[in-house]
Amino acid sequence: MLFLCLTVLTSSTFAGKRDEDKDEVVKKNAVKLNLTALAFNNLGVQYERALGPKISVACQLRYTYSQKVPLGESISNLTDDSTFTGSMKMGGWAITPEFRFYPRKAMKGFYLAPYLRIRNISLDVPLNYTDDNNKSQSILATGNLNSFGGGLMIGSHFNIGKSFSLDWFIIGFHIMTNSGSFKGTSTETMSANDQADLISDLQDIKDNTSWTIKKFDYSVTSNSVSIDAKYTSFGFRGFGLNFGYRF
Repeated sequence: MLFLCLTVLTSSTFAGKRDEDKDEVVKKNAVKLNLTALAFNNLGVQYERALGPKISVACQLRYTYSQKVPLGESISNLTDDSTFTGSMKMGGWAITPEFRFYPRKAMKGFYLAPYLRIRNISLDVPLNYTDDNNKSQSILATGNLNSFGGGLMIGSHFNIGKSFSLDWFIIGFHIMTNSGSFKGTSTETMSANDQADLISDLQDIKDNTSWTIKKFDYSVTSNSVSIDAKYTSFGFRGFGLNFGYRF
């Protein structure tokens, strides 16, 4: 009798494990919403699919609503006066495909993820100056910044019940190549002195960032300004919580 009870109990336990494993194998897909990004006026959605016992692929789409750039004041400090107001605005999108390796099991536990990133950012850069008549004037330079690069991230994926999960982007680093063009038109004609002052400010930025910006070409006319830039940047990715639905 004791042997029969042990046999039934053991069979039930193994059946439970098989069912659990079967459930994890069947649910090879997950769609996730980046909760942390919402706090920063961003919308991030990721799809992940298991390809094998310990590997998966994922792709995140991220949209940034137009908002003030936190680094605007830092850019202002690169010039000798207040030509750059620090009220830059940005918005755009990014696509981040990645390959994930799970030491334990695909879509469960810690993972190592090399990734690529393609990004497009629209920028509005206000340029303020005081003309020869001591009157404040402004030029709004607008344009797009295109970026491409890749990096490596560590994260952890937790299952919550049978159908939900929590994906934690712990920390990652990447390198990007960036290029952009910006142009603005003035409603007022700039004098030769005004043009010289604006050229001086743009040259300050070029001189103070020559260690990282490969290209910074600019031109100023009596009613317009244009800027072309190309540079390499380093960044990090992480501290993101993603709530997912598994299926």
